[in-house]
Amino acid sequence: MNQELLVPAYRDWLLSHRRPQTVRNRVHYATRLITWAQDRGASPWDLNVQDLAAWLLTIGKSPSTRKNAADAISTFYRWAVTTGHTAANPARDLPRITVPRGLPRPAPDGVLRKASERCTRHIDLLMLLLGSYGGLRVSEIAALHTNDIIGSGLRITGKGGHVRLVPIHPILVEPLNQVSTGWLFPSSKNPTGHYLPGSIAQRITDLLDPGWSAHTLRHRFATEYYDKNPDLLALRDLLGHADVSTTMIYTKVSTDRLAASVSDLPVIIDVRRVRAGLKPVA
Repeated sequence: MNQELLVPAYRDWLLSHRRPQTVRNRVHYATRLITWAQDRGASPWDLNVQDLAAWLLTIGKSPSTRKNAADAISTFYRWAVTTGHTAANPARDLPRITVPRGLPRPAPDGVLRKASERCTRHIDLLMLLLGSYGGLRVSEIAALHTNDIIGSGLRITGKGGHVRLVPIHPILVEPLNQVSTGWLFPSSKNPTGHYLPGSIAQRITDLLDPGWSAHTLRHRFATEYYDKNPDLLALRDLLGHADVSTTMIYTKVSTDRLAASVSDLPVIIDVRRVRAGLKPVA
């Protein structure tokens, strides 16, 4: 097959069983790999595992970014083998990329408060509230429809098409009631009929102080919830995680609470008396 037709064929195959956002991600990295190979006068079928390792070094320094790219090209080569484009899958022998467990970075009260004061449209405020009081990903915020408002909960379609019901915080009731029937964030510019996740992410970033993002609102939701309700399984379900180990990244006990717990440890040593008998520091 002509290499110009590879990407459309691959995209169609992905669309048969993957969500659009996942398809865009997979196609993005497949396209970058094909272009990288062409710049070297080769096709993706000429590459070996060492070539793929060299390509991954061009993707970025973040382990999570490289892992995402490695997963994407592994899927690409599996498709290629299945459809007869090549007999070899060099991505199969790539070393496993371990992503260190990060620390949560919840947006502080002051940052969220100032962001709310910068809102100029109803949808601006709604974006902020869904992130900070619903814990939603930008992809989940973008695709919300009034049909997803079910009683006192929001029906959220998350990663992998998994559906969950997130309780509606009281602060969200009035803003949601003001939305006209249809998409919560409609857009005539996109074939989906609603804002793209990237547009939601950018708008929230514009509202927040520099250095903070839409995902830090999700961090805020998770850490605030866990501080009051230390139930990992419940938080896992609220965030839409497949594994509780992922949820643990978001569970940062507040510094004040930690400090108070440390201060409460019983003191059994009379430090002043002991220090009085110590030799002076040389």
